Amino acid sequence: MLPEHVQQLRDTWEEFEREDKPIIDHFTLNENEERIHYAMEYNLSIIFKVWRDLPGKCEEVTGKVRYIQPQDHVLCVQCEDNTHIRLSFEDVVTVNVID
Repeated sequence: MLPEHVQQLRDTWEEFEREDKPIIDHFTLNENEERIHYAMEYNLSIIFKVWRDLPGKCEEVTGKVRYIQPQDHVLCVQCEDNTHIRLSFEDVVTVNVID
């Protein structure tokens, strides 16, 4: 096969595997916020399920929330490997606190 055909097949397959972004209701949003504040208060780790638009899938991120920027709707999370990432509130699907 030609490289163009291989690339077109990969693009088609990625589009086929793409999922729709989950819809989060107000109850779940409030519950997520409470869990984040609880984990921050007691310095606990969190497993976030985060929507990534580019691959069109959710992925898990584990770490501790270091601070919240309410004006930007962003969480700063320190991952297990000591890197820091920024997560948008709108992209967080679920929050599970690790005891």
